[in-house]
Formats: sequence, C-alpha cells, structure tokens
Amino acid sequence: MRPHHATPNLLLVAVTLFCVALAFGVLVAATSFNALSLRLMPTDRDAVLITHVHDGAFFSEPGPRWATVLKAIGIAPPGAGRPADWPAPIPITSADLLPEPDSLSSYAEYDAFLARQSALADVIAADAVELYLQDIFTQEEFTSVLHTDYRDVTTLTDGFWLQLLTGVASLLIAGWVWALRPRHVGPIMFMISAIGLTLSTATSAIYANRELALPADLYAVLVPINHLGVVVFALAMIGLLLSYPRQLVRPRWFWLLPVIGAAYTVFDTSHVELGLGPSQLYVFIALAMLGILAAIALQWRATRGNPPDRAALGWLGLSVVAGAGAYTLLGAAPILLDTPFSLPQSHVTSVLVVIYAGLALGLSRYRLFDLGEWSYRVLFYTVGALVLLALDASVIYLLNIDAAPALGISLLLVAFVYLPIRDWIWRRATTRRAIAQDELFSAALDVAFAPSPAESAARWQALLRRLFDPLQIIETGPADSQPQMGEDGLSMQLPAVAGAPPLRLTYPFAGRGLFSPNHLKLATNLVSLTERAEEGREAYMRGVGEERRRMARDLHDDVGARLLTGLHTADETTRPTLQAALSDIRAIVSGLSGEEASLDRVLAETRHEAARRLEAAEIILDWPLPEAEIEAIQLDYRLHKALTSAVREIVSNAIRHSGASRFTVTAGLSPGHLALHFADNGKGMPSEALAGETAGFGLRNLRHRIEDIGGHLTLAAQAGSTTITLDIPLVLTPHTPEPGVLEPPDPLNSPA
Repeated sequence: MRPHHATPNLLLVAVTLFCVALAFGVLVAATSFNALSLRLMPTDRDAVLITHVHDGAFFSEPGPRWATVLKAIGIAPPGAGRPADWPAPIPITSADLLPEPDSLSSYAEYDAFLARQSALADVIAADAVELYLQDIFTQEEFTSVLHTDYRDVTTLTDGFWLQLLTGVASLLIAGWVWALRPRHVGPIMFMISAIGLTLSTATSAIYANRELALPADLYAVLVPINHLGVVVFALAMIGLLLSYPRQLVRPRWFWLLPVIGAAYTVFDTSHVELGLGPSQLYVFIALAMLGILAAIALQWRATRGNPPDRAALGWLGLSVVAGAGAYTLLGAAPILLDTPFSLPQSHVTSVLVVIYAGLALGLSRYRLFDLGEWSYRVLFYTVGALVLLALDASVIYLLNIDAAPALGISLLLVAFVYLPIRDWIWRRATTRRAIAQDELFSAALDVAFAPSPAESAARWQALLRRLFDPLQIIETGPADSQPQMGEDGLSMQLPAVAGAPPLRLTYPFAGRGLFSPNHLKLATNLVSLTERAEEGREAYMRGVGEERRRMARDLHDDVGARLLTGLHTADETTRPTLQAALSDIRAIVSGLSGEEASLDRVLAETRHEAARRLEAAEIILDWPLPEAEIEAIQLDYRLHKALTSAVREIVSNAIRHSGASRFTVTAGLSPGHLALHFADNGKGMPSEALAGETAGFGLRNLRHRIEDIGGHLTLAAQAGSTTITLDIPLVLTPHTPEPGVLEPPDPLNSPA
C-alpha cells in the first residue's frame, strides 16, 4: 500500500499553526512575571533613568515620573515600621539592563550578572516594591511603594516584537518553500536554518527585552536554546549553500554538520574558559560567516557556464550575504572588537529576515528550488483559509455572537475583501504579456495570411516578442516539429513557421524570468494554430490557381480561337482591333497562369502598339530604342498589365484631345523603378482635367491604376504642351485594398 503524502497546503497550514502556537507561547512567557510598569534606560553615569510610567501602575505619592533616577529597589515592609532584619534594598546600575549576557567577556562576570538578576527578580516578585528614586533636576531623593502585577502585553518593547516577528516571518517563508519541496535537500536545509533562527530570536525576545530582571533559572533555559538556534542557523546555511544550486558534497557528509553543532553546544554549555567567556559565541558566528562565503565561492565556481544556476546562486547568495553579513558586522563585530554601537541587538537581529524575504522575491524571477508562480497560489489559498479562521474567531470574540452568524460574516469579509485584494496582488505580481484565446487565433491568422513570406516571418517574430519578450531571437538549424524548452527554462526552441526559419528564444521577459510549462503549452498551441492557418491558406491558393488555369485554358481555346478566325477574315480597318484584342488575351492568359513577362518584351510590344495607333492618327512617335540592353527583369502580371494599360490610355488621350503632331516618350531605368516621361506639342489639358474633376480624359482611373501597384503619376500642362510622368515599381508591393474594403486588423505588436 502506497503511503499518502501530505499536500503542500496541509504542510503549510501545519507550519502556520506552529508559528501561531510559538508566538502565543513566547507572549505568555514574556508576560508571566511581575513588572514595575516602568520604561528604563541606562545612562553613561552607570545610572538607570525612568523614561516612562505605563498606564495602570499603582504607587504611593510621590510616585516615579519622567526624568527620575531609579537608584535601588527593595521589598516594601508590611507596615509603617521597618523590622531590623528586613532585607536591604538592591542598588540598580546600568549593567542590570544589559540585553545580551553572552556579550560579557568572562564566565565570572556572567555568573555575577545572573546572580544579580535572580536577586532583583525575587524583589519584583513581591506584591509591593519600594522604589528609591532621585529627581535629576533637584537631586531630591525620595521613595515610593509600587504594587506590582504581571507585565501587560502593551508594555512589551518594539525590540520584542521585531525579534518575534523576524523569527515567525522567517519560519513561515521557509515553511512555505519546504512544504512545496519537502524531500529536497535545499528546502530542508532552508527550513532547518529558519528553525534555528526562530529559536534564537524567540528566546532573545524574552530576556533581551525584559523590563529589569528575570530569574536565573529562566536564563539557564533560554540562553542555551538561543545559542543552539544560532549554531543550527549557521550550519544549515552552510549546508544549504553546499547543496544548492549545485550538489557540492554527497548527502551522507551532511551528518558532519549536526556532529559539529552538538560538539560546540557541549563546549558552550560547559562554560570552558578560553579568555572570551560567553562572547566566544560571536567567534563562532564570524567563522560561520567565512564558511558561508567559502560555500558561495565554491558554488560560483561550480555554476560557471550554467546561466540559470548562476542566476539562482546570485540572488540567493546576495540575500544570504546581505542578511548574515549585516548581522555579523552590526552584531558580532562590535562585541568582539569591544567597540560601542548604538543599534540594540534586538534590532540587529531583524536584518536576518532579508535572507528569507529575498528568497520569496526570487522565487518567480529565478525559480529558486525549481518553484514557479504556482507556489504563490498555494501561499495565497493557505493564507485565505487562515484569514477566514482568524476573522471567524475575532467576530465571535469581539461581537460576542454565536458561531454560525460569525462564520457567515467572516465568509462575506473573505469574499468581498480578502479575495479581491488577493486577486489584485496576484495580477500585479504575475502579469505577463498574455492574450486571450480568441485573440491568439486572430494572431495566427494575421501571421499566416500576411501578404508576403517576409511580412509573415516579421509578424511571427513580433508576436513572439509580445508574448515572451525574449532578449534574443536566434535563427537555428533544423529543429523538432514541436516547441522544446531547454536550459532549465532559459530558452525555448521553435520549429520553422510562417516563412520564418527555426528560432530559439532566450532570456524571456527581458531576462526577468524563465520559461515555464505553461509557456511551452502556449507556444505549442500557437505553432499548431499558425500551421493550420497556413495549411488553409495553401489549400485556398491551390484552389485559386486551379480555377485561374481553367479560365486561362477557356480564354485561350475558345475566345482566342474565335478572334484568330476573325483576324483572317477581317478587313484592314478591323484587323488592328482584333490584333490588339489577341494581345490582351495573351497577356490575360499569361497572368492567370502565373507567368511573368520580361521588361524588354513588354516595352517593345507597348512601343509597337503605340506607334501603330499614332501613325493611324498622323502623329509622329519619338520613342528611341534603348542604347544598352535592358537587364533581364521579370514583371508580375499586375505590373505589366498596369504598364501597358497606362500607356494605352495616355496614347488614347493624345489622339483624342491633344491635337498634337508629335508624341515623345523617354524611358529611364533605376534600381527597382521604371520612369516613363510622355510629352506632346498639342494644346495641353485644361486645369479641371489635370485635377481629375472632369468626366473625360480617364485620368482618375489612370491614377488609381498606377497607385494600386505602388507607383506614382505626375501631370503637367503648359501652353502648347502636356507632360505625364509614370514612376512604376519593378517589384510588386502588397496589394492595397480597394476603397470600401476593410483594412486588416493591426498586428498584435502594433503600438495601438
């Protein structure tokens, strides 16, 4: 029978409940002892100054107030008199407020500190405490009896909350990662490091943020746990960096880490004096930091040539160095070097949360521990369940109503407050350049039905840039027929599609992320849609070709044969018209069959036809033959049809309207263009005809015909002369839709 493994949600809920229980236990421990309800501050003169008296403190007048020195405390005598054997008050010094006793330089000082703490704690445990005070302005000394009570939660310092939240937040983040990969060495080490950090911060939060004193027995429990947490954190961090992103040592060697930790713990709790006393812990912290740096250096060397691992190491290493390095410099170094530092130890500890916050931010960008965006979904849904429970409990407690109505109110709050906020955060955190499925289909059609293969390839690359925003798109050799993801998500290989060669996309989302299985699925669907659209277009073009060839055969075999018969029986007046009709039929048949005509042949036939027509109208044609042989240029049917029709229309206008006796044509050839300049010595055209405002002359249709193929028409008229210039491209441009035909939709990469 296969074992049933816990789901990530269940594991994360268990970690969260443990954190809640731990926080509750720390709060109970911090408020389980009597307090003076005073906020105390050490001074440079070895005195302790009262800076605040908390609300609810009950004392005799004159009572303690701001800017009063607390000189000593003692148990208040039961009556008006003081028995002769009554214990003497205990003087208070600034050393009594030392946050971390392990910063002392010898165990003798450490034992003396604990003895004073125990004595002071015994005094505060009494129901009434006598305070010996001195006003710092008048130097007046006086006493006040304070009735003690358990410490209130509201009197806990900001340092307490910082340390508690640092441990809980680190454990939650590490627990989140571990819940998603509970059997991987890296997440296990990361979780162990968080457990160590939480042990250290939770215990330090109690004794480092005490009001004045705690029992020595409590120190005997909390301080070793604190040191154990530091050792566990440091060794787990080294183990993490020895196992991730590359496994540098075999897993069985990790047993050395608990052995080292146990050996140091025995050494530490035995109070072996080596000249540093309890502060030798900070020597271990400094050495552990060197070990962390060495592990990072080894990983840096092992990940060379592997960008994904190097990127993950860079982010994780930066987080570890920033957090642990800052703690070493701000916390351990001042104690080892005996240099004063104004930032309290309780605040310094909070910099360690940088390690865990940095990893949380790096999960989506670098897929640390092979986790992706789905890890955030697990976290959000788990938090949602906990928010629901917390709201339910709060409504029951605060409003004092039954469980059923409270659950209903909580569900409404979660549905209308938490879920919208969570979805907004999710969209902000994971938004990518995505398109809807219907738009994806439109994009595939837009690529497949581009007017030319080059335009189709350009649109394909533009679509890929919109979807994945890669830093590089590289043409490659033959590739598989399906997209493939490589280099742990750093690149994606695409097959040849839409006239584009096989492409390799690298560094997606401007280098800020990696390809995921969802991205691979999207690319596969896109390739499939585009290929289907291309197949449909090719089938359509085959059908069009077949129909055109059928029409060409019918024109050639039927209409052409009848015109040829008529040509042999026609008189001299009709024969030129039939010859021109046969020439048009041949051109149409060639165009329908997809044949191209050479430029020199088209010009020769057009010149011959123009000469014959002008000669019949008694107009002299001056169209010199080219001095050099025209290079072999093939014209598409639309081009040579537009050229011959335009020349025919211009010649017709000259015959009908110019009254000229001479017609001159000059041809000029430039790269990609043919220029024909027409001139006559006639009466010229009226201004209305030049503007295309008259029904005659056919100039409007002539201009549309030339512009339809991407050319340009220029008209000019003077007294006794008309000039027309045609600028015709030699390569067909994509067809411009006729007026009234909708433009194709903008491609998806359009700025609009």
